This record gives sequence, C-alpha cells and structure tokens, in this order.
Amino acid sequence: MKALLFLLAGALPASNVTQYEELLAKSQFSELEHQILQQTDYKQHGDILVIYAKALIAQQRLEDANTLLNFAVEQFPGNSELNYLAGLSKIRLASNGNVFSAKERAARGVELLQKAVIIKPDHYAARQALIDFYSVAPANAGGDKELAFTMAEQLAKENPAQALLAQSRILLNEKKPAEALALLEQMMPDPPNARLLARKAQILNELEDYDGAFDNYKLAAEYATDLTDKYNALYHIGRLAVVADQDAMLGITALQQYLEFYSDSENKTLPWATLRLAQLMYRTGDNFE
Repeated sequence: MKALLFLLAGALPASNVTQYEELLAKSQFSELEHQILQQTDYKQHGDILVIYAKALIAQQRLEDANTLLNFAVEQFPGNSELNYLAGLSKIRLASNGNVFSAKERAARGVELLQKAVIIKPDHYAARQALIDFYSVAPANAGGDKELAFTMAEQLAKENPAQALLAQSRILLNEKKPAEALALLEQMMPDPPNARLLARKAQILNELEDYDGAFDNYKLAAEYATDLTDKYNALYHIGRLAVVADQDAMLGITALQQYLEFYSDSENKTLPWATLRLAQLMYRTGDNFE
C-alpha cells in the first residue's frame, strides 16, 4: 500500500510537464520557478525536479542546483537524469570552487555520472560528460586521458555520431582544432547530425573560415531536432552575418526568429541579438526599423 501511494504521488499530468518544458526551452526561468514553487508537492515528482535543476544550471545558480539535486538523488536514486545533473553540477562547482573542496566535489560528480550510466547505459549526455572530464582534468584530480580515449572507442561501437562528438571534443581539449575538423569532415554521417554540424561550425569559426562556419550553422539549424540547438544555430547565423559580412537577409531572418522565440525571456543573449539585427537592418538600408 505504501508503495502504491508513493507511485500515485509521483504521477503528474503530462500537460504540466510539457508546460514547464516549454518555459525552460524559452528561458522563461522566473515564470518557470514561480509555477513550480506554487505546486506544493513538486519535490515528489522526479520529472519536475529534473526541469527545475536544468533551469538553475542554465542560470549558473550552481549552488542552488547542487542543494536541490542532493535532495533529488536521495528521493529518486534510480532516476538517471537526476544523477547526471547532480554529477554535472558538482563538476562545474569543482572547476569554479576553491582548491580544498574541488577534488572532493569532482570525485562525487564522477560517481554520480557513472551511476547515471549504470542506470541508463544509453544516457549519452552522461557518457559525454565523463569523457570530457577524464580528457580535461589533471591526473591528480581524477583525469585519465587514456580512459577518455577508451570510452570514446566504446561509443563508436554503439553510436558513431556520439563517438564523433566525444573524439572531436578530446582533440579540442588537446588544442588540436585542425585535427578535430578533419575528423568531422571525414566521419560526418549522412544525413548529418545537428550537434556535429554545430561543432564543425564552431571550429571553422575559430579557424577564421567564416564562410564554412556560416554554411554549417545553416545546416545545423535545418537538421536540429532540439529547440535549443536550432535557435543557437540561428543566433550564430545572425552573428556571422554581421561580424564576417555574410548573407545579411538570411541573418535578419534568423535573428527575427530567434528574438520572437525568446521574447519575454531571461535569455542573456537577447540584447546582442537585437543589436546584431539592427546592424544588419542598417546595412540593408532599413533605417526606420
């Protein structure tokens, strides 16, 4: 009976969760937090705790996220996503925190990421986070470049696109952007993956190949299935239209879509997007707008 009551308490109308996810996607963090806190039993719902934690992490409120997630993983130890987010927040806190607490937090973060993967072996975000940590952390803090490489090789047997993301990240962590770019060009799947295209565009931008970066961000926006991926690509299309003298009209369209999607939000890039749009309108003679 006790177990049944717990399951009933954990049930939540799908419409509530969908509404919270939409607010999260649009960076409407204050409204999201208000609505969640109005729901007095929100701590009994793992899916709501996931959304709330993601919002806190997105706002860089890492200590708040850590406190929430400490509770959440105790309440829902079998929830892979909560363990992943808890591990991620601890590792980020470790990288920003003082030297005395950093090592302990990083170690606990790795444990939580490992647990997320044990619970759900195809939790690729957790596996990517582990590979990135092992690749970039110093050995005395738990880093292990050989293990990162081995884990990326294992991914290649299961999911080539995820393996390519991991392998290119390892090369970038080693300050080898040209090699990462060559790998992406050689191994890009067909049809292409939006996150791989965005990674390629980022590298091309760093290498000052702005035409190539612009083209790949266009493809990333086209192939994106995740809203955040799509609108990130649209922002960079607009940015490059200004700073690298790319297609102004395409940049205007991209930024208008970006600003419309994030209107009334707490997205910190909105002022820059507005400025870039104004610059493009000025360039094309639309002085009134």
